[in-house]
Amino acid sequence: MGKITLVTALFLATIFLAQTRVNYNLKIVHPDKSERKYNMNLDVEGGKSYFYDEKLLENSKYPSKSNQFLVHQQAGNENIQIIYSHENLPFKIKSDDKISWKVEEEFKQIDQYKVQKATANFGERKWTAWFCPEIVMMEGPYKFRDLPGLIFELSDSENIFFYQMISIEKFKSDTKRLSFDFNKAQEITVEKYDKLMGDFLENPFQNQRNQLGNGVELNIDDKDVRVQDLNKMTAEFQKNIKNTYPPAVEMDQFGFYRKWILN
Repeated sequence: MGKITLVTALFLATIFLAQTRVNYNLKIVHPDKSERKYNMNLDVEGGKSYFYDEKLLENSKYPSKSNQFLVHQQAGNENIQIIYSHENLPFKIKSDDKISWKVEEEFKQIDQYKVQKATANFGERKWTAWFCPEIVMMEGPYKFRDLPGLIFELSDSENIFFYQMISIEKFKSDTKRLSFDFNKAQEITVEKYDKLMGDFLENPFQNQRNQLGNGVELNIDDKDVRVQDLNKMTAEFQKNIKNTYPPAVEMDQFGFYRKWILN
């Protein structure tokens, strides 16, 4: 792995008291075996932690293609996950997520740091984390936290997800903050979001079908579109979405994922 940005002893002693940014590399392997890589930030400040795609610092309206954007209330287990519809509209889903870790008596070295192994089952996946007891932060990527030290590496047993911590620093006066307005994200239940996405994936061209049914003539690339064309476009879309939709960290979270992405 690449060398982790140097952390001093004084920094180690005070890091948990400060506003802190941890940067992770995230690699996701899609069903077609293609790899997507993301730079993810974990910001800890004001009793909350924020995990998000670094690109959100440049454009807060950018929907992260990693599908991993959430806020955690450090006083409990509540997470607020920001997730987008097919129209790129932001929604927020609240959940209480408690991960039961098994800390192992197994250690390894990552750069100058001694890290310890922990395992857990979460979201119908088996996970292995390597955390650093030297850095007194019970934090990690996505919803993975509550180990006695910062998570340096995290992966699932199928090697679909791999998180690698690459730097950690205290906030400075010129540190760019996340500017996303969480109040503009509409709160929605898992069940309602599941139905919203399930209905869309079942019939992604419903609006066009309605237009044809109302006698409106449709034209795409100078070609008239008929119902048969929409049927073909639907089949192609449903085939392609299996490879382009990001694999879910939690396979048991949404029914539409099982029906339209996994099958």
